[in-house]
Amino acid sequence: MGEGRKLFITDIHGEYQGLIELLREMDYDAFTDQLVVGGDLIDRGPDSALVIRYLRTLQRMHPDNVVVLTGNHEEMLRWYRQGQTKMWLIHGGAEALKSFERTFEDDAESKENLDWLLNLPMVAEDEEYVYVHAGFMPDQPLYTQSRDILWMSENEFYAYGVEDVLNATGGKIVVHGHTPCEFICFDGARLNCDLGSHTYAIAESRGLALVDLTGGEYAVYNCGSREITRRTWRRGIS
Repeated sequence: MGEGRKLFITDIHGEYQGLIELLREMDYDAFTDQLVVGGDLIDRGPDSALVIRYLRTLQRMHPDNVVVLTGNHEEMLRWYRQGQTKMWLIHGGAEALKSFERTFEDDAESKENLDWLLNLPMVAEDEEYVYVHAGFMPDQPLYTQSRDILWMSENEFYAYGVEDVLNATGGKIVVHGHTPCEFICFDGARLNCDLGSHTYAIAESRGLALVDLTGGEYAVYNCGSREITRRTWRRGIS
């Protein structure tokens, strides 16, 4: 990994403009900063294909500094492509399909990008943090978890005590998304960074956050107003 900051973004949901503007706002340096993406790159927002193409290219150019995880929306796309269920279409898949058709030049480019998307890992870690999409089962080995953890509810994950989680990770904070909230939430063991890009119940509050895990601040892109604000997550302040 690079020697710069550790940055995390999750649940982008097709918000390409917000992704790019947040990286610019936080002076992201792909040569030194570590960037982890927590899954749910696609669906609901306008530009799923652009998000996929950009992050795939970024990872190919900086494989030691860019980690991209899968989420439950990628899992629904997997099921759809396998012919198991069409539930993906009613959970943002229809918007994603339009983006794929509008953006990818041909079937070959579409296949290359979607094959990459559907083979992303569920878990990553470094010396300080464990990264997942929604959560994990602390009583099971981290790297042999069921794919069901991609759907893990906040109530289920946060039912585990802080010490149970930290014991399972060797003292590392778990950074995740999946459950939209208005502000980043940190309980001493878990840091929820999903601010509801194109998903939060209150439309005016739908945001995308780029979190500086090293410096303790984060930038938020409001999907409606397209304005960016800065906040801090350390010491319980958000």
